[in-house]
Amino acid sequence: MKKFFETKIIYRSIIALVSVYVLIAFVKLPPINGDEQSMFSEMVYGTAWKPFVYRTLLPTSVRIISEVIPESIHETLTTKVESSSFLMLALEKLVWESEFITEYLVAMVLMYLSLLGFVYAFRKLFDEIYTSPLWFKNVISVILLFAIPAMFQPNYSNYVYDFPALFLFTLGLVLIRQRNWNYFLILFFIACFNKETIILLTLIFAIHFYKGNELSKKLYYQLIVIQLILFGAIKILLHFLFINNPGGFVEFHLIDRNYLLFNGYSLATFVVLLIIILSIFSNWKEKPKFFKDSMWIAIPLLILTLFLGFFDELRDYYEVLPVVVLLISFNIAKILGVELGQKVTTEK
Repeated sequence: MKKFFETKIIYRSIIALVSVYVLIAFVKLPPINGDEQSMFSEMVYGTAWKPFVYRTLLPTSVRIISEVIPESIHETLTTKVESSSFLMLALEKLVWESEFITEYLVAMVLMYLSLLGFVYAFRKLFDEIYTSPLWFKNVISVILLFAIPAMFQPNYSNYVYDFPALFLFTLGLVLIRQRNWNYFLILFFIACFNKETIILLTLIFAIHFYKGNELSKKLYYQLIVIQLILFGAIKILLHFLFINNPGGFVEFHLIDRNYLLFNGYSLATFVVLLIIILSIFSNWKEKPKFFKDSMWIAIPLLILTLFLGFFDELRDYYEVLPVVVLLISFNIAKILGVELGQKVTTEK
């Protein structure tokens, strides 16, 4: 098995195929058109409800790319789809409108690339912290991919900005670890147009470098201020760009679906959560400081989800997913007897 997962072409083929499966599962159940306030076409053309319309990075990219594609190609694609009963049935299952088939296809490509980018960023983050056999790193990244569909829930919608959020947030963690501040600030600026939870990178940065001597205090506070200014300026810009859209700056959901939490939960759910929590916190002292510092974002995620989202909506916790998997990887390595070393950063 070790040689199997160390073969580059085999590993890349597995990642490519599993990513296709994850993407299909993502757009199928629940469909990306499952929420009337954030319909795909309305997201792309900027008429969706707030706050969803603020998450405009991928939708705007889809619109720009679609506008560059010649009208003849749009018409040909639409005609071919509408003339095929099989394709029309597929669109019906996916809740896609045939007149926007070009936009859907462009979005699928961008989401697929985001998913591959997420795996790439995850491996880079793994390499920044751990030293391990190649086969083990490859196996963990495949496990990571298979873990994503477990967060899809029929009662909730998936959104076109989810995979870009996974990719950008994980790449942001890599750049923080590398202390590559120029690229980090560029990524932070771009990611602010995708989802507001990117501000959690600022929290990780603030916690991780607070007591260390890796950064001068002057640079430490400068970087925090720059991130806050970028975040605030972009939120203000988005507010005025979509000021006439229906909806509000946030959605308040404390007494919506969250009351169902008091209906209890299944034994299977309890066992799975218990295993995950124990895996995260067992051998805590031995685990990398960077990942332990990053886990602090779980607290604001839980609080924000309780008030502004749905507490049991798993996709709301995407930002902490790579950190959780990397912490659990430490336990998996111990069980398998894999030598998993930790890299020590040196002051720059």
